[in-house]
Amino acid sequence: MDDATLRSWLAFAHPIWMVTSLVLAIATARMGLEIRRRRMKRTPIGLALRDRHLRFGKISIAMVAAGFISGPPSMLLLRDRAWFDSFHGILGIIVLGLFLWTGWTGRALASGDQSVRDIHRIAAGSAIGAAMLSAVAGFVLLP
Repeated sequence: MDDATLRSWLAFAHPIWMVTSLVLAIATARMGLEIRRRRMKRTPIGLALRDRHLRFGKISIAMVAAGFISGPPSMLLLRDRAWFDSFHGILGIIVLGLFLWTGWTGRALASGDQSVRDIHRIAAGSAIGAAMLSAVAGFVLLP
C-alpha cells in the first residue's frame, strides 16, 4: 500500500469516529426522552435506565472530545489544510462546547439539581443538531 492510499484510508478515521459518537449521542438522547416521558406520566423511571443514560452520556462526551482533538491533526496531516480552515472546524468548536455544556448540566442533574433540567434538554438537543450540521459540513473535506 503506497503512502497516498494509506493517507486516504486514514482520512476516514475521524469521520467514522464522529459518526459513531453521534449515533451513541442519539441513543443517549432517546434514553433521556424516555426518562422524561416516564417522569411526565408519573411512572417509575428505573435505576437501570437512568444509569445507562448517564453511562452512555459520559461515553458520548468523551468520544466527541476525542474526535475533536483528532480533527485538527487530520486537517494538517491528511488533508494539507490549516487546523480550522473550514466551516466544519468552526462548527466542531461549537459542538464540543454544547456537548460539554450538556455534560455539565447532566452532572448537576445527577447530583440532584433539578433546576437545570430544561437547560440540559436544550443543550443536548442543540449539541446533537449542531453535530449533524457539522457532519454535513464535513462532507466537502472527505477525500
